[in-house]
Amino acid sequence: MSASPEAAPPESARPELAGARTSPLLAGLNRVRARAGLQTVTAEAAWQAGCAGHARYLVREDRAEHRQDPASPFRSAAGEACAPGHYFVSSRAESGPERALTYWLGGAFHLPQLIDPRLTRVAAGVAHDAAGAFQSAVVLDVRRGLTGTGRYPVRYPGPGQAAPSLRAATGEWPDALAGCPAVAARGAPVALLLGPDRAGEVSGVTLRVNGQAVGACLLTASTFTGANEAETRVGRAVLAAQGAALALPDAPLPTGADVQVSFDTPRGPVAWAFRTQP
Repeated sequence: MSASPEAAPPESARPELAGARTSPLLAGLNRVRARAGLQTVTAEAAWQAGCAGHARYLVREDRAEHRQDPASPFRSAAGEACAPGHYFVSSRAESGPERALTYWLGGAFHLPQLIDPRLTRVAAGVAHDAAGAFQSAVVLDVRRGLTGTGRYPVRYPGPGQAAPSLRAATGEWPDALAGCPAVAARGAPVALLLGPDRAGEVSGVTLRVNGQAVGACLLTASTFTGANEAETRVGRAVLAAQGAALALPDAPLPTGADVQVSFDTPRGPVAWAFRTQP
C-alpha cells in the first residue's frame, strides 16, 4: 500500500461512491423520513468521494471515530469533512447500508438526525476490507445539508404510519441506555422533536400497545443521564439541538400492533397513533 492518501486502495478496501450500490441507503433514509411526514433528501455529489474516503479510512485503520488521524495515509481533507456524520462499522464482511440504517433507527442519538426537518442533502460511502477487524463501514453525512426550513413538531413513527419493530441499538456513544432501568431488550425509540427552542419541555410519556399500557424509558435534554459526566453533557446537547424526547419501550414493540403514544408538555399532551409492520 502506498503511503499517499490519494493512492487507489486495493480491491479489498476500495470505497463505493454514491451509485447503484449506495443508493439503497438514500432510498431507505427517504422511507424513514416519509414515515415522519418529511420531505425527501437528495445525494450531494460533491461530498460523495469524501464520505467514501472516510469509510475506507475506518476499515483500513480499524477505527470507529468521527475524525481522521492526520498521520494516517488514508486521511484526506474531504474525508475529514464527512467524518462528523453517522458511521457504522462491523466485523462482518457482508454488512452494508441496510444494516447500518437499522442500527441508526434504533439509536436514540442517531435517529433525530435522520428525521431533522432541516436536512435537504446527504452523502454516503461504503467500504469493505476482508483483512481487518472492521470488515465493513458505512458513512452518512447528515451535518452539512442542514439548509432547509425546520418545521416542528416532528413525530416518528408519524400518525397513521406503519414502521418496523426494532430493538434499541446497543453500543452507542453516548450510551442511551445507561440511565434506563435494566431490561432484557428495549425497543427502538419513538420520537417527538419539538424544535430547538423547546428543549426539555417533555415531562412524561404514556405508551399503549393494543390498548395495554407498557413501560418506556424517557430521554430528554433535561433528564438524560449518561454513564459519566461527559456522556451526559454530550447526550443532552444532542437532544436539546432539536428539542427531542425519545421513548424507549421496555421491550421491542410486537409486530402488527396498534400503538398509541402521548408525551406530556406544558402546552398539553402531544398524542398520536401508529402501527408496527406485520
